[in-house]
Amino acid sequence: MKKILILGGTGFVGRILTENLIKLDIHPVLFNRGKRSPGIFPELRHLTGDRLNLEEIKQIAGESWDVVIDFSCMFPVNLDEITGMLEGKVGRYIFISTASVYPMNDPEFWKQPVKEDAETLPCTPEQKVDPDVNSTYGEKKAECERILLGKEWLDSIIFRPGLIYGRYDYTDRFYYWLYKVHNNKKILLPDGGKESFTATFSEDFAELIRAAIDVSTHDKVYNAATHKPVTLKEYINDASVLLGKTPELINVTPQFIEENKIQPWADLPVWVGAMNMWLDNSKAEKDFPVFFHNFNESVKRCVDYYTSIGWKSPITGLSDERESELLIRAHA
Repeated sequence: MKKILILGGTGFVGRILTENLIKLDIHPVLFNRGKRSPGIFPELRHLTGDRLNLEEIKQIAGESWDVVIDFSCMFPVNLDEITGMLEGKVGRYIFISTASVYPMNDPEFWKQPVKEDAETLPCTPEQKVDPDVNSTYGEKKAECERILLGKEWLDSIIFRPGLIYGRYDYTDRFYYWLYKVHNNKKILLPDGGKESFTATFSEDFAELIRAAIDVSTHDKVYNAATHKPVTLKEYINDASVLLGKTPELINVTPQFIEENKIQPWADLPVWVGAMNMWLDNSKAEKDFPVFFHNFNESVKRCVDYYTSIGWKSPITGLSDERESELLIRAHA
């Protein structure tokens, strides 16, 4: 049986992957800080430490691993250090990157489906060491990819997911719209909801990563979208049918959004403005024997999950109070 190390593994997709491996009687070793979902997976071996602390990371460098699955890397220098310490001690390195390595704010870039050989963001020396992850997230992840690709001795697989959604999602970005449909009679819809976005269903992504553990022939980099793009309006319509709700969609123009200082992505999760984002996932579909659910079925599973845990207020996006104020202005 392969010896698998998961960096992370108790949060979102890592947690689903770990559950799936246990069902297959595969017992990975988990290395993390023990802060997210502490106490889960008591049947597994846990190594507690901060990957940014080189003394604590020596716990994993003292052993050999068939596969390392890295969910938690944010800093290029740290990845270079860890892979350097593991040279000769790791068979395959599976790195969870992001679609944010692409120019996310460039509408021209997204004029056509984006393949894996498209340009990725540069990363300056200052950005490499900048402790602020949020402002340079895409740049840092792109540099991490370049570090891995530059290590010719390392058998690596890099996945670039879109917006990840599903069970255990702690960001609430995708859930925001489900919550609005479930609870509100009126919903603020930006620019007709006509722009499309590419997303990644967590259950399918976990299975894709599991398949990458054993696949014999593979490329280095894969877009990890799990279905074709959908528009925000299509998403809301699917959610409305599944939830048996008929909210009134109040369209607001880009000018209204700008005048009222409504932030794409932050205030209106999923929506990034006037562009259509399409990650071409044909290479992943060809190389990995994984079934991807269609979007409607994925949303249905999300509805079932959030129904089972209660419909709490999302931690992201416009509050109901703020949205109500904006709806009044939209009718003024």
